[in-house]
Amino acid sequence: MTSEGTGLHLQRVGDTTDAVEALVARSGGRVGLDDLLGDLPRRLRRSWAPGRAVHEAWRLDGPDQLDLRWWPQGVTTAADAGLADTGGRRLVVTSSYAKKLPWDAVKHGSRITVMDLDALRYRHVLLVRALPDGGLEPLHVHAGGIVWHGEHLHVAATGKGMFTFRTADLLRVRTRDAAYGYRYVLPARWQYRAHKDDTVDGLEGFRYSFASLDHSTDPPALLAGEYTNDPTRTRRLARFAIDAGTGLLETGPDERSVLQHLGDGPLRMQGVVNAGGRLHVTVSQGRRTRGSVYAGTPEALVHHPRATPMGNEDIAYWPEEDLLYSVSEHPTARWLFTMRRSWFD
Repeated sequence: MTSEGTGLHLQRVGDTTDAVEALVARSGGRVGLDDLLGDLPRRLRRSWAPGRAVHEAWRLDGPDQLDLRWWPQGVTTAADAGLADTGGRRLVVTSSYAKKLPWDAVKHGSRITVMDLDALRYRHVLLVRALPDGGLEPLHVHAGGIVWHGEHLHVAATGKGMFTFRTADLLRVRTRDAAYGYRYVLPARWQYRAHKDDTVDGLEGFRYSFASLDHSTDPPALLAGEYTNDPTRTRRLARFAIDAGTGLLETGPDERSVLQHLGDGPLRMQGVVNAGGRLHVTVSQGRRTRGSVYAGTPEALVHHPRATPMGNEDIAYWPEEDLLYSVSEHPTARWLFTMRRSWFD
């Protein structure tokens, strides 16, 4: 798979370490992943889902299926985190953003949902900005893609770039009122943007619509892409490096911080992943039509129509299972589902 430079360099534009520590001091303190996994109050249900390629499917509980505010977007797994051996737990994390409803006094921001597919339980965790005084506010991003890699969680934020969280910063708040009704919050540590090279004329800034972990590189890298329904706008697919020592996105002075252009994808892309040496791109066809998957090289993507449920979103890959994971977003038609990678060969 060939690539070329985009003229875009990844640049860190925010570090909230001091504010996070102030929030920790004011909250009930940090908790571990095991503590969270022992406190999953909501029930998942195995389900059937439409789509020619669907292998397995799960539904959220009734209120979450019908919720008009929260819309699922991103997906990542314990395999991305390097936690394939989780003591029998098959763990998946999804992301959602909140639409502001007419009766909402405030915007609710974005959140993640931690799912244990073996226990069939899950919990929502609010993504937040830590404030210098030890307070917090919701993080207002689309969260169209999410990557759980090592001790970090990278969340795609469209024009705002990428936000990175430390899973070790997971906090249990003293009162739900302090966290917009949530018991657990995760504060952002760093923000990144694609800095444009001023010597390249007409260069459009990169839109981080979705992201996934690229298991094909050593060390692993991130894949990202741009959603658009406008044929005149860019719809680039790009790879950018993760620092092997820190696990953070590479922003160094050398070529590793340059976003590598892999090619252009189809309109209405919702997610991309490299699985079995081939790209797999999810494309939504709207509320009424089942979604598509394009598979192959950037130069020769093969269209697989009606492969997924309606409103399909981001995509992730679990190599040991050889399964693709994705989510769908519309009320009453929300599923976490898997697809066999070999189905697209």
